[in-house]
Amino acid sequence: MMELLTDFWASPVMREALTPALLIAVVTASMSVMVMAHRLSFLTVGVSHASLAGLGFAVTLALPLLPTATVFAVLIALLLALMPKKKGISEDASTGMLFAGSMALGIVLISNAASPQVDLFGLLFGNILTISAAELNWLYLLSGLILLSLLLAARAWWSIAFDAVTADASGLPVSSLKLLLYGMVGLTVILCVKLAGIVLTAGLMILPAACAWIWGRSLLGLWGLSVMFSLTGTMVGLIWSYAYEWPSGATVVLALCLFFVISWCSSWLKSKFGQ
Repeated sequence: MMELLTDFWASPVMREALTPALLIAVVTASMSVMVMAHRLSFLTVGVSHASLAGLGFAVTLALPLLPTATVFAVLIALLLALMPKKKGISEDASTGMLFAGSMALGIVLISNAASPQVDLFGLLFGNILTISAAELNWLYLLSGLILLSLLLAARAWWSIAFDAVTADASGLPVSSLKLLLYGMVGLTVILCVKLAGIVLTAGLMILPAACAWIWGRSLLGLWGLSVMFSLTGTMVGLIWSYAYEWPSGATVVLALCLFFVISWCSSWLKSKFGQ
């Protein structure tokens, strides 16, 4: 085990990937608390898959991948927030339609572009080991925006999640804050693409808070536990990925899934035999 850890730290590729991976872990864990509180899990799936259309436009028009996908993901998220909830068209139905249509468009665009420089597997399932300097700078920018928004709006979002009527009566701009939250979800989705890819992004944005929710209930407690689970899962996943040559993003998500199962089983055993 010690030899594996020594080899892991000695690898230049893993050392370069560690900082952005842990940064993504902190940001997504922080955002996942709000995703769980506002029941936006399906939204993260829809926006992450819909962002493939933005990547398709970027490939077709030779535009920067992450900035183009960011604009598209935020627009999709805001469109879902603003879409009128008419009879028969609920939010999950709207998300499903946009998710399917945008992903289909992205697949068509990328397949027609047929660029040898496009790592389709990396886009779908993530590859933090191949992050470029330009992509790293973009991740730093997105991380700063998301963390600043959380710092300023976290308590308001928390209040709205559990009693929007009271929050509105107390003077909070509920509609504007919800738009901001949806926009931040769109940004966080793109933040995850390099680590977990389009397909597995939802795992990073749901599992940390899902693990934390078993043990905590206060905003600060959930945030601390969520970050702890996310950082540990990312480290364990990267080490497993290095040891067994598994895809890094999938291995991180597997580690987080394992932590959720352990947390759930531990909580069940505690409730069953703790008294």
